Amino acid sequence: MLTDFERVNFDIAKIESWPYVTALKTGGSDLSKIILTPENTKHLEAEILKFVATQKTSENLLKRRNGITKHLTKVLTNKFRGSKLSTFGSFESGLNLINGDIDLCLQFNGEKPKKVLKKIARMLNEDGMDNVKLITTAKVPIVKFIDSQSKIPVDISINNSLAVYNTELLRRYSTFDPRVKPFIISIKHWARNRGISDAAMGTFSSYAWTLIAINYLQSLDQEVLPNLLKKDGSDTVTIDGTKYDIGMHSDKELNYDSKNQRNTGELLSHFFETMAKDWPWNNGVISVGSGKILTRKEKNWVAIKPYISDAIQDSEIKRLGKFSLPVEDPFDNKHDLGRVLDVEGIFEIRDEVLRAYQLISESANWDIISEIKYPEITPNEPQLDLFDDLRNQDDDKTKRDLESLYAQLKEIEKSVSVRESERNEAIKMSKALRRNSELAKEQTGLSSELRPRRSKIDELQSKRDSSNNHYIPVHFIEEEISRVYSLLTTESLNRVEMNLEKEKQMFSWFFELQSMYEHSKLTRKYHREFLKILEQQQQSIEHIKDIRQEMIEIQSFGKFTDFDDLAMKLLKELNPLKRERRNLRREIGRLEAWLRKQTHFNNNKNSRNKGKRRKFVNNRKVDDVKSKVVSGDSFSLQDLEVLLKNGGLSSVNQPKGKSDKSKRKPKKNNHTVTPQRGKRGKSSKNQ
Repeated sequence: MLTDFERVNFDIAKIESWPYVTALKTGGSDLSKIILTPENTKHLEAEILKFVATQKTSENLLKRRNGITKHLTKVLTNKFRGSKLSTFGSFESGLNLINGDIDLCLQFNGEKPKKVLKKIARMLNEDGMDNVKLITTAKVPIVKFIDSQSKIPVDISINNSLAVYNTELLRRYSTFDPRVKPFIISIKHWARNRGISDAAMGTFSSYAWTLIAINYLQSLDQEVLPNLLKKDGSDTVTIDGTKYDIGMHSDKELNYDSKNQRNTGELLSHFFETMAKDWPWNNGVISVGSGKILTRKEKNWVAIKPYISDAIQDSEIKRLGKFSLPVEDPFDNKHDLGRVLDVEGIFEIRDEVLRAYQLISESANWDIISEIKYPEITPNEPQLDLFDDLRNQDDDKTKRDLESLYAQLKEIEKSVSVRESERNEAIKMSKALRRNSELAKEQTGLSSELRPRRSKIDELQSKRDSSNNHYIPVHFIEEEISRVYSLLTTESLNRVEMNLEKEKQMFSWFFELQSMYEHSKLTRKYHREFLKILEQQQQSIEHIKDIRQEMIEIQSFGKFTDFDDLAMKLLKELNPLKRERRNLRREIGRLEAWLRKQTHFNNNKNSRNKGKRRKFVNNRKVDDVKSKVVSGDSFSLQDLEVLLKNGGLSSVNQPKGKSDKSKRKPKKNNHTVTPQRGKRGKSSKNQ
C-alpha cells in the first residue's frame, strides 16, 4: 500500500510538512485497517450533486467571459496581423468550474511563441490586468493573468492547435455517461481547493487531473467509460511538422453500455481509496488513449534518475528525472504531463489523497473534504456585479468616496508627471553623453589617421618632385610621338626620301619619347595620388574641427550609462504609479456610472407624477391671478397673459368648477365612436 518512494529509507524530518504521509511512513496510519462502508459514503451522492448544481454557468458569467474574449480578440488580432484567437478548455468541454479560467489559443505564423508571449504580457500589464505571469518553461508556453474587473483567470498560449482536439475528446467523454461530468468536476474542485492543481507550482494541471479521472473510470473491473480513440490512422492532422492521429469513435459506433451501477458518490469515494491504497504510478502510466493503465515497460517510460526518494533527501536536486508520475497525453503520445512535477508537489498530492481517503472513511462532508487550503492562491468566484458593494451604500457616501478618489488621482498624476519629466531629461542627457562618446571615438580615429597619412603625403610629394625634374607634359609627348611616327611611316608628298642619318635621328628621338612617356605617366600618377591623399587629409582635419564644435562639455556630469540606469529606475517607479492611476480611473468611472444609474432611476420614478404636478401648478397660478382681480390687487403683464389664456376677465365671476363648454376647443384626433341607430328606409314593411 506504500508508494515506491515511501518504501525508501530517509530522514522523517524531511517530510514533516506532510502529516498523512508521515503517519503512513512511521506506522501511525494503517491503510489496510481503513475499510469504506455504505454509511461512510451514502451522503456523498447528494452533496456532490448539490455542489455540481452550483457550478452551472449563469447567463451573467457567460456574458462576462464572452466580453473578455471579445476584448482580447480585438486587442491581439490588431497587434498581430493575420492572427486568430480561439477558445478551448474546460468551458468548451463542459467540465468547467465557475471559478475556472478562460483558455485561449492565438494562432499566429510570425515571430517565435516566447517572443510573442512577452509582447502579450507587456500589453496586459499596460492594460491593467492583475497577476500577469509569463511561463516559458512549459512544453506549451503560456501567459497567465486575472481580469482586473471580473477576477476571472485567463491563460493564453500560442499555436496550441492540438488542444482543440483534446477539448473535443473531453467533451465527448463528459456527455458519454451522466456520472462522468459530476465525477470529474468534483475531482477538479477538490484538487484546486487543496492546492494541487497548478503545473507552475510543481503539481498536476487541471487537465492532467481530468485525464487521471477519466482513466480511473476506464480501468475499473466494470468500466464506466470505453476508449474513444480509434488509432487506426483514418483521421490525422499535421501540426508543426508532426502527424497526430485524432480519430474518435462516436456513441453510435461503439454502442457501449456500462455494467457499472455505482453512483457518483460511490465512484468518487472508491477513486480516493484506489489512489491511496493502490498508487497507480508504482508501475503504471495513466493512458486515456489506451483506455487503461499501461505498465511502464509497455510504454517504455521507466523512471529516470534523480528519483523522488533521491530528491527528498538531497535539497540540491531541483529537478526530478523523467517519468516520475507519468500521465500520457491522448494525442501526443510522447508528451508526459507529469514532467512539471517537483518533489514537494508529489508529496503534496500524496498527502491530499491520503487526507481525502481518511476523511471519507470518517463520513466527512464534501465541504470539509474539499475545503480551501491556500486562500491566497485559490481563485475566487467571478465578480459579475460591478456595483454589488454600492447597492446598500448611501449615495452621499459614494460621492464622498468619489471626491477622495479624484484627490488621490490628482496626486498620482503629479507624481507621474514629475517622474516622466525626470526620465525624459535623463534620456536626453544619456543621448548627449552617448553622442559625446561617439564623437570622441570618431575624433580619436581620425586623429590616428593623420600622422600615417602625413608620412604618405611626404613620400608621394618626394617621389613626384624627384621625377618632376625631367617632367614634360604628357600631352606634349603624345603629340610628338604621333608626329614622329607619322614621319617615319608615311611616304613624303614631294617624293624626297629622308636620308639615313636623319632617319636614325628620328628613330632615336621616337624611342626617347617613348621612355619619356612612361616617366611622365608615373609622375602624373604620383601627382594625382598626392592630390587625393592631401584632400583626404584636409577633409579629416575639417571633420575634426566640426566634431570639436559639436561636442558638449558635459563630461563632468558622469557617464551615459549612469543616466541609462536612472531612466530605468524611474521607469520602474512609473509602472506601478501608472497602474495605480489606471485603477483609480476605473474606480472613478465605476462610481460615476453608479451615480448616473441612480439619477436615471430616480428621474424615471418621478416621471409618472410629472404631468399632474405641472397641471396642478398651472391651475394654482390661474386661481391666484383671479383672486388678485377680485380683490383689486395689481397684477403684472405675465398675470394678465395667464388670465387671457384661461377665459379672460369674464371667467373671474364664473362659479368654480364650471366653465363655458361652448368655448372649449374640440379635441383633436378624437376617434371615439358612439353607436347610433341608422334611418329606416322607405319600404312596404316600414309603413
